Amino acid sequence: MQPFFEFMLGSVVALFPIVDPIGGVPIFLALTSNANPRLRNKISQKIALYVVLILITFLLFGGVILRFFGISLEVVRIAGGIVIFHAGWRSMESQPKLTKEDNQAATQKNNKQEDISLMPMAIPMLAGPGAIAIVLGLSAQAGRSYTVETALNFLAVSLAILLIGGIVYLCLRSANFLLVWLGETGIRAITRILGLFILAIGVQLFLNGISDWMAGLEVLE
Repeated sequence: MQPFFEFMLGSVVALFPIVDPIGGVPIFLALTSNANPRLRNKISQKIALYVVLILITFLLFGGVILRFFGISLEVVRIAGGIVIFHAGWRSMESQPKLTKEDNQAATQKNNKQEDISLMPMAIPMLAGPGAIAIVLGLSAQAGRSYTVETALNFLAVSLAILLIGGIVYLCLRSANFLLVWLGETGIRAITRILGLFILAIGVQLFLNGISDWMAGLEVLE
């Protein structure tokens, strides 16, 4: 069972930097400034649940959607690598994940005490294009055949996503403590460090996509 746990751990390591729950703490606190601790805890639970549901949905059905539109997994890996590389670069440059329009909409929701758990926190903050690209890449790596090994690989990724959801909840639940302990500077520094790993993941995903695409061309020849 060692490969199972290795695949699960590898999935967690791949997802954690791009989801970046620690980096989402300051934004979460800003968007829930009008909420009491009990409501903030409830919002944390909903955000974690949405992140898990979004990622597992793309894990299970992303391949079907891609095949319906005639998009190969190799192309998704290449495109995903570019998206993740861009996200990693933005993290290293300390650029926010949310656009000005997203921030304005979120601020209005906060002022009106509307639910911000799905948008913008789950999408695009935590389970955004980069995380979805990682999940699609893991789906391709898990296998395409109907075998026990493939089923175990999908189970491993699903458990990794559940673990990431738990980490998201714990980070947001402890948002005040993390902000006091690390400070905005510390959180920014961690985000930059994680950005380096995100860059590496993006490059690797891009190279894997190119390699698989070229191997497919050789088979056709």
